[in-house]
Amino acid sequence: MAIKIWPHEFEKKDHINAGERFLLKNALRNLKSGSFAVGIDPVGFCTDKVHMGMYISPNEGLITFSIVQGNIEPLDVQGYIKFGEMIEQAIYNRLINSRALIARSNDKKILKFPYKHIFIFPDEAVPVTTCDDDTLLQFSPFAAVRFFIPISAKNRPKFVKDLHLFDNIRMPYDTQFKTISDEEDLAIFERLAPEYTVVLKEKDRVEIPETTADIPVESEEINGKEVEYRTFYLDDYQVSQINEMGRGHRVMLANAGAGKSVLLLSKAFKYTSMYKDKNILLTCYNNNLADSYRFKKNCAGLSRDPHRKLYILTLHKLAEKLFRECLGRIIEGFATDEQIQECINLVKCNRIDIRFKAIFVDEVQIFTPLYLELCYELLEKSDDALFLMAGDLNQTVRNQSRRGDAPWKKIADGSLDFTGRVKYIKKNYRNSPEISDFLNRMLVYMNAHLSKLKMINIDEFEYNFFENGVSKNVALVVKTGIERRNIQTETMNAIKEIVEKYHVGYSEIAILYPVKDNKALGYPIQYWIRTALERERIPFSFISTTEDGQRARYSSSNGVVISSIDSSLGLDFRAVVLTGLYPYTYIFDKNGHRKKLSSWNSVKTLPEDDKESAQIQMRKLYTACSRAREVLYVLSDVEQGTVMDEIIRNGEKR
Repeated sequence: MAIKIWPHEFEKKDHINAGERFLLKNALRNLKSGSFAVGIDPVGFCTDKVHMGMYISPNEGLITFSIVQGNIEPLDVQGYIKFGEMIEQAIYNRLINSRALIARSNDKKILKFPYKHIFIFPDEAVPVTTCDDDTLLQFSPFAAVRFFIPISAKNRPKFVKDLHLFDNIRMPYDTQFKTISDEEDLAIFERLAPEYTVVLKEKDRVEIPETTADIPVESEEINGKEVEYRTFYLDDYQVSQINEMGRGHRVMLANAGAGKSVLLLSKAFKYTSMYKDKNILLTCYNNNLADSYRFKKNCAGLSRDPHRKLYILTLHKLAEKLFRECLGRIIEGFATDEQIQECINLVKCNRIDIRFKAIFVDEVQIFTPLYLELCYELLEKSDDALFLMAGDLNQTVRNQSRRGDAPWKKIADGSLDFTGRVKYIKKNYRNSPEISDFLNRMLVYMNAHLSKLKMINIDEFEYNFFENGVSKNVALVVKTGIERRNIQTETMNAIKEIVEKYHVGYSEIAILYPVKDNKALGYPIQYWIRTALERERIPFSFISTTEDGQRARYSSSNGVVISSIDSSLGLDFRAVVLTGLYPYTYIFDKNGHRKKLSSWNSVKTLPEDDKESAQIQMRKLYTACSRAREVLYVLSDVEQGTVMDEIIRNGEKR
């Protein structure tokens, strides 16, 4: 494996300092294999003056290093030794909570490979005349070095070869160590550089290997909290975007599966490390998406660091927090437009004084301009503050107060200029090629008709920008013309087939449907699914509200996940069964009257509000299907020949 450096385009990044650039160049020139990263902050000890990095050598082990700007005084040596011990122990503790990175002997666990922490002083070396060799030897293994050069060295050795970096390891490890595998390399990144990985709420079945090496008596015991979640690296493009420290206001538009939520969270991680004790806000509309963000924040260890202030809040939780903590008032239920406007006014007159260095808004297409204005007013007024919104115009799942307008264009009465500030991301990281082909065909067909009916302006935004997905092909099954009375049986058959034929676990499957209970049509799909799963003794969790008001948190769900399409926005699953589509034969106006979407001509004659409702149903269909990474079953009992039936069948055609 050739040397891999993080970030790749480091010379273009202003926040990478001269010492870090030197190390990255040296790594490219002299290291033959492994991973070399700078700009990480695994345990929160970085400052403006002290940055951190790591080097994973497949055949030698792991080195983390603190890069200290300025020179070191001889009297500071003992302080650095103590500080280094503290960092080393904290990182070791994070590593041994990974099943992939430990070996065991009886009930004791130990790190699989050598690990230590060192200091690098790139500006000036410690004057050799002030420290004799004995002092320097005592300083090991936290050797103060200049560009990885020992202070006492008379001749500048090569980058690592002559430095014996992996000598004098302090922390216990498996002495039978031979190599760090690719899977272990990834697990190290997930623990020490979480901004460069994607963590899914799906546990990997990792066995802890036995070792015959001696394990020190003081080594920790296996406690059952060691866990390994399915994890992926971000690619060079995504890493580059995370390290792009933009300023001001901007928009990122992406198709489903392009990783926009991943980028927002990773950038939020980055900003919390760069701006200690500054408030960072990541906000979205969906409770489940916010919960998935918090799950990943906990995996990254940020929840325990008081200096990294990352707030993850939905729209309504943000408004509730502002009223409660700043005004001592309680909001009952969801915040109204009047309450959000009151918040804006209070922020403007400094009655609410909380401010954020960076604000990240996910699924911006479903927000009203009023809420976006509130967020923008909460942004710190500084040159390096960032207000970044991300979304997908094909996933509009809520009625907007201003049809035909991108909501961000109305922030601050439309005074913000977004010319040149909208970025498109086309790559699909989520769906398999077979599923993404199905999605693309549906979108092209749907958007062409919406454009013809002047329901969207396809010249203003790129609605049809997408690429094929990269997940492995497993299964795409589309069944149309199902009789509504058979939908329960078809859904259970799909679950059984996915488990038995494709070896997908229950906890990796989601059942999605449009609405839980359409009383006008006598169609209680949520009840039908629940009773069928209970009858089959299949474990399940609802992550959208049930008829009795109960729901599980996404992060604590167990078994098959059951959700409305709305509540699944921003999430993804290995397998998705989309079912209960019969209500999409119709739209229902504000008075509850149903209108059949029998043809595109019938859509053309609808009032504007009803046209928008029809478009939203079409977008929800796309949203639901795009949640599937590897397996997608579309079980359609909409009436044949209707608009929704046509959209599904056009996606199916090859």
